[in-house]
Amino acid sequence: MGGTSILLTAPGGAWYNAQQNTVDEVQVKRFFQRTSALSVGLAVSISAMMPSAGTPPSALAASCAPIVNGSMAGPGHATAYGVVADGWNPFVLSAATPTFEWVNNENAPGDPVMGSQYIWADLVGFDAGIDQTITGLTPGVYYRFWLGYALAAYDPGDQINHRNNLIGRQVGIDLTGGTDPRSPTVAWGTIYWDGNAALNIPALSMTFAAQSSRATIFLRVVNTNINNGRSKVWFDAVCMEMLNPQPSPVPSTVFLPFVRVNSIACTPLTTVATIPVGVHPKGVAVDPPTNRVFVSLFDSSAVAVVDAATNQVLATWSTNSSGHSNGVSVSGGNIYVALRDAASVAVLNASTGAFVANRSVGSQPYGVGATGSRVWVANFASNSVSILDAATTNGVTTTNAGSNPSLVAPAASSAFVSDLGDGVMEVANDGTLLHNFTATGAGSFGIAFNAATNQVYVSNRNTSQVAALDATTGAVVKSVTLAQVPYALAFESNRNHLFVVLAESNQLAILDGATLNSIAVVSIGAQGAQGGDGIALMNNRVYVVNNDAGTMSVIQDACP
Repeated sequence: MGGTSILLTAPGGAWYNAQQNTVDEVQVKRFFQRTSALSVGLAVSISAMMPSAGTPPSALAASCAPIVNGSMAGPGHATAYGVVADGWNPFVLSAATPTFEWVNNENAPGDPVMGSQYIWADLVGFDAGIDQTITGLTPGVYYRFWLGYALAAYDPGDQINHRNNLIGRQVGIDLTGGTDPRSPTVAWGTIYWDGNAALNIPALSMTFAAQSSRATIFLRVVNTNINNGRSKVWFDAVCMEMLNPQPSPVPSTVFLPFVRVNSIACTPLTTVATIPVGVHPKGVAVDPPTNRVFVSLFDSSAVAVVDAATNQVLATWSTNSSGHSNGVSVSGGNIYVALRDAASVAVLNASTGAFVANRSVGSQPYGVGATGSRVWVANFASNSVSILDAATTNGVTTTNAGSNPSLVAPAASSAFVSDLGDGVMEVANDGTLLHNFTATGAGSFGIAFNAATNQVYVSNRNTSQVAALDATTGAVVKSVTLAQVPYALAFESNRNHLFVVLAESNQLAILDGATLNSIAVVSIGAQGAQGGDGIALMNNRVYVVNNDAGTMSVIQDACP
C-alpha cells in the first residue's frame, strides 16, 4: 500500500515566501496538472467518518457544487460578527469574538475568483469559524469535501505575515444537517497546527456517506496565539465531489488515508508515551472535539494542554488563582478546574485557555465531573456537592451531604460521588440527593459508572476492594480484593474494561467489567503520597497522571 503526500515545495523552489506571504502560482498550477488524477485511500469498516487523504481533482476550482460559493466570492453579507462570504454563516465557540471579513487581497493560488473569508483577532485566543448546510445529497452515496486553502499567520506589528504552530484549522461535518457546532452529532477531524502549510492539507478533508439529502460542513479556527500581535486565517477553495467509483456496498465503509507511523505495530495494554506535564499533576480530563487532554497542575494552579495526536504539551494555561488546581473536567466548551485551597472553580475556554469566570463552591473542592448541562464539584472539607450550569457557568445549588466527598462519576442526569467517610452518593442535576449507598463503607474513593449494566464501580482504599454496585439499590453485585490499594477508576464500555490506579505500587490494573477478573497490569509513573487521582479515557487510550513524577502516562487500550 502507498499514499500521496502533497508538499508545499516544487522542483524549482518553494511555493511560499513565508515572510511576504506570496505564492508561485505557476508552480502550483503545474503541480495540479500533474496530480489531478491522483487519489489514495484505505478501505476499512468503521462506524464513523474520518479525514480522507487524496489530491482533489480540482482543488482550486471556482465552483464545487453542491457547495455554494466554495470560492468565497464577494462581496459577502453582514452578520453580527462581521462580513461573511455569501452562502456561509459564522459561529463563535469562545468567549472572545474575532472579526470576520471578506477580503479580495488574499485567495487560493489558481482560484480564478478573487476573495477569501478572513478571520482575525489581536492578542487574544479564539475559537470560531463558518459553516454551510449542503442540500441535494443522495442518501447512501459517498462524497468527499475538502478545504483547499487555509492560510494561518500572525502579524506582530511589522506588517509581515509570520508562521507558528499556535493557530489550528479544522473541518467537521454534521450528517443530520444540524447547524450547532457544539452538537454531539458533529464529527470533527484533526486540528491541523502546522503553520507552514496552507494549501490542500489532507487533514482538512473528510469522506462520508450521506444519511439524508442534507449535511452541514464546518470550517473552524482554534487560535492559541495570544502574545504575538494579530492572529489571522484565510479560508478559500472549498469543494465537494461524489466519489467515483463509489466504494463497495459494505455498510460503514469509508476511505481513510494510509498512514505509516515509523512501522511500529500497535500493542494493546502497553504504555505508548510518558509526557512531562509539570510539577505535581492531580486531575485529568479529555476533550474529543479538540483532541486534547487537560491536566491540572497543583503547585502552579494551572492546566497543561496536551495534543493527543502528538502527545506534546501545547501550552500551560493559568487559572488566575493561587488556589492549587485539583480535579478538572470539560463541558460546553469550557474547562472546570477545582481550586482546592480557594473554595472555588476556575472556568477556562477549552479552545483558547481564556479565563471565563471563577465560581465559589464549598470548602476544599476535590473531584469534578460534567455531563450535558451540569458540572458536579465534590467539596471534601465541607461535606457537600456544588452544581454549576455548564451553559452559563453559574452556580445552581450546593447540596450538603456525605462525609468527605472525593471523586465524581457523571451519569445521564445525575452524578455518583464517592465519600471517603462512608460510601457513595447519587446527586441529581438539580441538587436532589437521590441515594446514599453505604455498602462500600469508609475508604470509598475511586468511582466509575457503567450505563449499560446500570452499575457503579467503587474502589476502597481501606479494604483494597473494588465493588460493582446496583446503581438503583446500592446492593453489591460483585466485589474483588486486590493485592494493591486501588485509587481512581475509569470504565470503558466498548471493551468492558475497568481501569484501576494502584497508586502505591505505581501500576494500572485492567479488570473485566463483568467479572472483575484481572486482565493485565501496566506500570505507570511515580504517584507519591498525593497521587492516584487522575485518569481519563479517549480514542482507545488511557491517560493517567503521575503526581510525584510530574508526568502523564498514555496507555494503549486497543488498536485503532
